[in-house]
Amino acid sequence: MNGDLVVLAFIALALLALFTYMFYRDLSNRPKSKPAEVYTVIKCGDGAERKRKYQEGDYVGKQTQDCPGGIVVGIYKEVPQE
Repeated sequence: MNGDLVVLAFIALALLALFTYMFYRDLSNRPKSKPAEVYTVIKCGDGAERKRKYQEGDYVGKQTQDCPGGIVVGIYKEVPQE
């Protein structure tokens, strides 16, 4: 009876070690993801649209000095394609 428990414990530990190895091997093979960039879209008074990097404090509806009559109309995140 005691021998059966030892064998069962050994098998359980071996399976745990195998699954742990497979998990970490998979993580190391994944390509490193590039950080996403956040952009602000500004609509100028003449109807033209501009895109610039997000600045702290930007929000939709905010008036900007980037162009005459400029107002923030959108904020979005761009994730680089692999």
